[in-house]
Amino acid sequence: MVFELTDELVDSIISALENQEQQFAVDASSGMLVEIKDIECDEDSFYMIPSWSSADGFNLMEQFVNNLHSPMARNDLLTVLRSGRGVFRGFKDVLKSYPEVEKKWHYFKNKQLINYVNQWYNSLRETWGLEKLDCEIEETEDLLRDDFTFLPYDYSCDSEEIFESLDLVAKEYSSEYPSEVGLALADLWKAESEVEFGKNACGFVCRSYSKEFTGCAIFAPCLKNAPNTVLLTSFFVQKKYRGLGIGRELFEQALAELKNRHFKWVLIANTIIPESITPLLLRSGFKPIGSGYIAELFAN
Repeated sequence: MVFELTDELVDSIISALENQEQQFAVDASSGMLVEIKDIECDEDSFYMIPSWSSADGFNLMEQFVNNLHSPMARNDLLTVLRSGRGVFRGFKDVLKSYPEVEKKWHYFKNKQLINYVNQWYNSLRETWGLEKLDCEIEETEDLLRDDFTFLPYDYSCDSEEIFESLDLVAKEYSSEYPSEVGLALADLWKAESEVEFGKNACGFVCRSYSKEFTGCAIFAPCLKNAPNTVLLTSFFVQKKYRGLGIGRELFEQALAELKNRHFKWVLIANTIIPESITPLLLRSGFKPIGSGYIAELFAN
């Protein structure tokens, strides 16, 4: 007997997959999920849902972590996966410390399980002599915009938090090189990033929906004899929020704002430029010049 795989039935099956204590089947006559112990299973009327073991659940978590680009969350989750005990509980506990990553996990998990159920249903359709359904899930969620706000830089509201955050990033440099060199690099980076936060500066600031400052991209006009040129003064994302695409979004919105203001040239003259942002600069049209970068916003 043929049955239709409705959205409601998919949700019910997904909920039942992780239930290791009960077994369920689809009642083709009603299109509903029923527990096996309550019925006498007839293969023409009842279809066992696909199996899902704790090993499958572990593999799904491992797949997610291996493709996660948020370094802090990734390291913490890898530690849990390698611990060998209390993995599922530990995984959930770690995610609570990273709400944005937790949301990415639930979206990833739900998408993978929907695809898993759809594949099972298409295998049934083959036995029924029916064509497979196109069950590809469209990427409709903008997780970044759902979890963060990107607003133009406002000196009166943002400058103090940016200064405080500069100290945290500077400490990262000093910890990476636990010697006098680390302290020198930290001071140099901070000095370069504090060049200009005045009212003439522009750019974008990112905050979580709990209003926590997460990063910024700030540009300042150059000298009076170069009115069409701006200098990147600060561009960073708090360590906890890296790898989520925040830096890319900040940079793209800031460059768009510079175009709106009719600036022509953008300079990056920082002595310390992390290798991780080089691909973003090159994609955005920047070219190396000396130890820095330059971009022409209205290049022919």
